[in-house]
Amino acid sequence: MNNNIAQDLNLNEASSNATRARLVASTIDSLIKVGFTKTTGVAVCRRAGLTRGALNHHFPVFSELFVETLQTIYWRLLDVHFDKDTNVGLLEDIVIEGHARIILPEFKAVIELWLASKNDPDLGKRLAQAIGQSAQLFAPEIVLDRTNKKLSSGDREGFEAIYRTIFEALIGIGLGRAVGGGTPVVHESMVLRVLRDMARQYDRKHEHKLNVENTEV
Repeated sequence: MNNNIAQDLNLNEASSNATRARLVASTIDSLIKVGFTKTTGVAVCRRAGLTRGALNHHFPVFSELFVETLQTIYWRLLDVHFDKDTNVGLLEDIVIEGHARIILPEFKAVIELWLASKNDPDLGKRLAQAIGQSAQLFAPEIVLDRTNKKLSSGDREGFEAIYRTIFEALIGIGLGRAVGGGTPVVHESMVLRVLRDMARQYDRKHEHKLNVENTEV
């Protein structure tokens, strides 16, 4: 009897998780295709093929669906893996991968939620934690830790400055694409070229030190 109860609980949990995942996927799809203002409860349910009751059961507060959606997208973007080009250094690789992430359709959904959080104080409060988590996920020190690179405090400050410059520029490219319906802005290739050149110069100056220090950990 106990085994049957445990199996039933596992099935219920799996079904619940699957329903939440469908609602989140539907929300992402809606944000990408029609934007935040048209991503209503009715629209999400219609895209997911679920009832409003299912939505209310899993997300009694509708804005919590946006929180889970944003968190899901962040992890999805972070989990995207690319073939490494051994001919480029750490920062240039960050530029290449960062650009590849921000041109994904999901990043438009992120932009939609960022902008909505600025215009809706209540939603902004609810999304603040998820946005804060994203800042930590893509922070310079986390990037260095993921690549097992070590820098002195002085070099780390320089790395952080150029990293944040690259990061903000890439977000600007993503914003331009979001506003343009996914179409690259006319100066995107020029900005990307400048970012790669800037990163390449830094890598040439510091990559040997990074590699040497990396072998000692």
